[in-house]
Amino acid sequence: MDTNKVTEADCHTAHLTPQLIISKKRQNDEPHTAAEISWFIQQFMKGNVKDYQMTAWLMAICLNGMTNQETAALTEAMVQSGEVMDWSLCESLPAIPHKVDKHSTGGVGDKVSLILAPLVASFGLLVPMMAGRGLGHTGGTIDKLEAIPGYRTQYSAKDFAELLLTEIDDESGGKGPVGVAIVSPSQDICPADKRMYALRDVTGTVRSLALQTSSIMSKKIAERPDSLVLDVKFGKGSFNSNVEESIELAKNMIQTGELCGIRTTAFITRMDNVLGYTVGNWLEVRECIEIMRMGESASLTTLCWQRSEDLIEVTLALAGQMLVQGGKATTLKQGITMCKEHLLNGKAWKRFKEMVRIQGGDLTCVENYPDAKYSAKVYSTQSGWITSIDSMEIGLIGVLLGAGRQTVEESVDFCSGVEFHVRPGMQVHHGDHLATIHTERSAILENAVQRVRSAFTFSTEREKLPLLVTHFLTKESIEHFDNVLRQIE
Repeated sequence: MDTNKVTEADCHTAHLTPQLIISKKRQNDEPHTAAEISWFIQQFMKGNVKDYQMTAWLMAICLNGMTNQETAALTEAMVQSGEVMDWSLCESLPAIPHKVDKHSTGGVGDKVSLILAPLVASFGLLVPMMAGRGLGHTGGTIDKLEAIPGYRTQYSAKDFAELLLTEIDDESGGKGPVGVAIVSPSQDICPADKRMYALRDVTGTVRSLALQTSSIMSKKIAERPDSLVLDVKFGKGSFNSNVEESIELAKNMIQTGELCGIRTTAFITRMDNVLGYTVGNWLEVRECIEIMRMGESASLTTLCWQRSEDLIEVTLALAGQMLVQGGKATTLKQGITMCKEHLLNGKAWKRFKEMVRIQGGDLTCVENYPDAKYSAKVYSTQSGWITSIDSMEIGLIGVLLGAGRQTVEESVDFCSGVEFHVRPGMQVHHGDHLATIHTERSAILENAVQRVRSAFTFSTEREKLPLLVTHFLTKESIEHFDNVLRQIE
């Protein structure tokens, strides 16, 4: 290779300096070019742009924002700073399946991915899912899966692709790829984002729409899926308190995905209450397994719908749209109906078991998983209709119990958490059993019981619960989501 050869890209960036890039965004007279952003990120990773210069640029972005094109260019530059999924292995398949992924902005009890990924893969699509760990009040998919003994989450990009293509027996009696794997991003995925986020975290530059969007989307785009479905949350247990903020974030994420060549849609979902009836790593895995096995008996089906209707509703909506984007369904309503069928006939459960087996997990623990050392029941001190269970407070209690972490370095206790026996919309009487707390920390039990009880809000009259899924967004439109699940018999 001739190292003295000057490329066309070099000609466009030869005049650039860190000061020039910073000044241009500070003055904000005209947007950055993609070449300028790419150069700045490359030089940052090489050490030629110093941390204090990057911080100055990030602050200028916080103050002046970015255009959609700038945000997409920043996202792609973050992707190119590290390892990118290579799907050339798929060329060995008779036909390359559509690759579709999902991302959630995070919530309390949000265990959707554990059901959704194998459910969508059971239709013959590839679901390459890189997921995160919990931090603060929100749980993490990787922590939940690692509650399964032996489940491995760390893989290189090449090994990740090979996992997805591992052959299993398909429905026709032949062989086909398992099509699903849930792993933790390797250190080589989007390293620029990791370094930039560390600076943002200590310099007050986290709250920026452009920087939030590029940080979230870079990890998903590094997977190089064909399409992406987003679950953008709002409410007490979310990072966005109101629906307008979440819609703006969703619009930016969709535009970024589309400009990077990935079909992207989004659902706006409410996160005021805990999703499902459990919070805590193994407790949430167990709830998901119950849902995937609910078709085994009528009584289990009824029980799951009573306890986890909100979780099932969000899962089916997202999965149904993934089928639409993957060409397996023509409408969202049809996709939801098809996904519900695969939950009830056990196909999602079968694919989940295959995914766990291939990633080294042992599901024989399901019937005899160890309980936390200490537990306590929470009883109601009043009668009435439950209108809400404060998800932010429950998330913080989960951290107190050991189910979550405050810093990245902390470990989590897989057995700890909160199990709810009643849900919003139900009527309770004084002395009814509201919840059970599980923990290894006996000293905090009394305080946890009081806080869980205080997280419940009651009304003397039955109130209509607000819609859980409120909007559906594409690059062309924003539509109200009219609770599609309740329209299906």
